[in-house]
Amino acid sequence: MVKKTIEAFSNFFVESSYAEGYATKRGLLQFVDPRFKLIGMLWLIVCVILVTRVEWVLAILGVTLLLAAASKVRLGYYLKRVWLFIPLFTLVIAVPAMFNFIVPGQPLFVILSNGQSLGPLVSPWTISLTVPGVQGAILFVLRTGTAVSLVILLALTTRWTDLLASLQSLKVSTAFVMILGMTYRYVFVLVGIAQDMALALKSRTLSAERSGDVRAWLGATMGVLFRRSMNMSELVNLSMISRGYDGRVRKVTEFRAEPFDWAFLGFLLGLGVLLLMLRNIAVINGI
Repeated sequence: MVKKTIEAFSNFFVESSYAEGYATKRGLLQFVDPRFKLIGMLWLIVCVILVTRVEWVLAILGVTLLLAAASKVRLGYYLKRVWLFIPLFTLVIAVPAMFNFIVPGQPLFVILSNGQSLGPLVSPWTISLTVPGVQGAILFVLRTGTAVSLVILLALTTRWTDLLASLQSLKVSTAFVMILGMTYRYVFVLVGIAQDMALALKSRTLSAERSGDVRAWLGATMGVLFRRSMNMSELVNLSMISRGYDGRVRKVTEFRAEPFDWAFLGFLLGLGVLLLMLRNIAVINGI
């Protein structure tokens, strides 16, 4: 248990450090102004939510993969981060919608027919997978995966400080930006403390761990981390005040828009508008 905990903490640091390296590469998205990149990605996420056809979602996903490849993001690493857990978890949520008692429609696969014999029992219902239910589940999973793909691509190709500065430039609440930045910065410190505690326990353990001892250690670790985080927040606040903090956040990064940034944003906006126009045409024609 402790070994797995240490490995999880180590993998957390390795993955974070590896992901940060993509933001320094000389790829397509790395050259785009973070403000334009943020607006464009958010616009595509809105389009993913609004479109109603699988092929249109796949078109946005295809553009996302092309942008990732042009930004020198290793596709194997990128796809594993995107599709390994979240869309599969979404599929589990969407499975009930495939059945006829949730979404009625043309049967795709009949699992149980009305009157079918089940040994001494007879089924009073028909249970089947419906075409609209399966289509809706596939669309839901693809929407989730594509939206997550866009968010992860934005995070991989943008320095965290630049992303926070772009949020501030777009008039996002200063308090929210500060909390987000502090959380990202100090979560590594707290994870490092937890990793040291796990390693210290392992180095002092001579026999097999009992489940009760492990639970007691986990509870003590959470208590220590909570207390350390409270103490750290007070110390950080005092250090900020001692250095002249007066409640205002001053930007260090200054952005300058280039014609390439406007062209990139125009491409993403135009793609989204085209897909929404196709969506409206399809709705009007009843397709």
